Amino acid sequence: AITTADNGNLHTWWHDNAVFNTTGPTGNDEVRRSSFYDLQVAQENQPDKAYDAFTYMSIPRSGKDKIGYTKEDGAEFSSQAGLTMSWSSFEYAKDVWVDVSLRTGQTITSADQVQIRPSSYNFEKQLVDADTVKIKVPYSDAGYRFSVEFEPQLYTAYNDMSGDSGKLTTEAEGNRAIHTEPRNSMMIFAEPKLRGEQKERLVPTEESGSIHYPAEGEVTNLNAVTEEIIYFKPGTYSMGSDYHAVLPPNVKWVYLAPGAYVKGAFRFLHDNQSQYKVTGYGVLSGEQYVYEADTNNNYNHLSGASNCHSSCVKMLQFASADAEQKLDLQGVTVAEPPYHSFVVYGNEQTFHMNVENYKQVGSWYWQTDGIELYKGSTMKNTFFNANDDVLKMYHSDVTIDNTVIWKNENGPVIQWGWTPRNIDNVNVTNTTVIHNRMYWKDVKYNTCILNSSSHWEDMGSTTKADPNTTVKNMRFENITVEGMTNCAIRVYALSDTENIHVKNLNIDAWNGLDWTSQVSHLKRYTNPAGEKVTIGNEIPDGNGLALENYSVGGEVIEKTADNWADHQLGRIGFDGENWNSWNAWRT
Repeated sequence: AITTADNGNLHTWWHDNAVFNTTGPTGNDEVRRSSFYDLQVAQENQPDKAYDAFTYMSIPRSGKDKIGYTKEDGAEFSSQAGLTMSWSSFEYAKDVWVDVSLRTGQTITSADQVQIRPSSYNFEKQLVDADTVKIKVPYSDAGYRFSVEFEPQLYTAYNDMSGDSGKLTTEAEGNRAIHTEPRNSMMIFAEPKLRGEQKERLVPTEESGSIHYPAEGEVTNLNAVTEEIIYFKPGTYSMGSDYHAVLPPNVKWVYLAPGAYVKGAFRFLHDNQSQYKVTGYGVLSGEQYVYEADTNNNYNHLSGASNCHSSCVKMLQFASADAEQKLDLQGVTVAEPPYHSFVVYGNEQTFHMNVENYKQVGSWYWQTDGIELYKGSTMKNTFFNANDDVLKMYHSDVTIDNTVIWKNENGPVIQWGWTPRNIDNVNVTNTTVIHNRMYWKDVKYNTCILNSSSHWEDMGSTTKADPNTTVKNMRFENITVEGMTNCAIRVYALSDTENIHVKNLNIDAWNGLDWTSQVSHLKRYTNPAGEKVTIGNEIPDGNGLALENYSVGGEVIEKTADNWADHQLGRIGFDGENWNSWNAWRT
């Protein structure tokens, strides 16, 4: 029998309508349960009393194949390689032991055959039996979001070296290694139990406003809700493949309780609320939508147009007015986005976000970005599985801390380019890239750990810069890249650029491609009249691009040492004209 916990120190949940299904879509009233992992949680002071925690699972395209299109969608390799992503969440207030069991028949003989990532967490592990490991998760107000990796589950993706870019394959012979990761991944989200002021702010009660509680099952009537709050209790809800909730102006808050599983998406059409909230430890899944589900085409795949940025379904979409607005986005797990997971349209200067403990899983398609943070926003304690730009730093006065990233093929980890911008005062700390499949053998403009891409309208153009715009005072501190990756930093500056400080960027290793595929760039582009942007000014007091304690394989790269150049360990191939605009040193 299944036993869950719901006490002051531990809360786990279950879905009785679970199905084991590794090949096709689930029914409206079903939740896909992991075929590969089981999870139990015990409080440290009662280690023999283990409670079940539901383990969800995502598969490429939700098992739908391509419906209504044949073009590439970014899920080709993950589908062909049979990748899956399982995850389990629980709330806790004291230290716990988590038992993770591998259900494939594969066995281990030592707890050392199970790797926790981020590896800096260094959790205590114990072998329970041939397929189960026990992991001690200490309590933290920030919670922990981590991957549990059984050695028999590891595989390596390779570049087959075909054509311009190469294609990913699982075949080793004659191919170049890109990255090693679990074929069936297992994420654990240990989230802090909300108390006091936090609970009042993030969990609605009757005092918070009028509440609508949707009934379990089909929810295709949310456009007409008259209450202020939509509260999804534990259970399964389905909007279907041809509807998403376009909310009326009175709705200011959507809450997904722990154990709520909502198949659908939300659009806040109106911009009349000063405070919006999307909170709760439930799941919002885009699994029923096709890739690029176009609302102008009856939710079928985008037809004709080159992109559907304005009309495709986004998991969460907001409108911003000239009046100041705030959004609390907390706790939610967004699964299987069919396109961008989060967008705001309107005045980007007046919409401010506070994002905490947000998770994104099952991002198989291209354009499943992370979150763009608008002016004056903060984000902390998050996990992103993304197949495009993850941390989008396009606005001023933004702070991000404690992000765990599982990066698929497309886009870079951190992005601040695509068009000339005015950006000032960005601080990103404690970012861990636990996996990535960035694989191209040609030199792309929008890849690497840090990136300011060339112009989105014409990526090959060098004349779309604007020297009247300035990007300045961006600090990226403590970036850890576990395993192999393709390149460190490519900046194709479209704006004057000052004081970009990268401190403690630690890369485990380069992938198996040639150094020419891994080179870092620092380039200055011009406006149509031929005027070039600037990058900092002359060293020693220069304030261009600073690489402090940038290391590869544990070796610090220094401009004064013999290890920085493009064909050397540092892979720095910055343009000679920018020699005085950068520095790399050890402190």
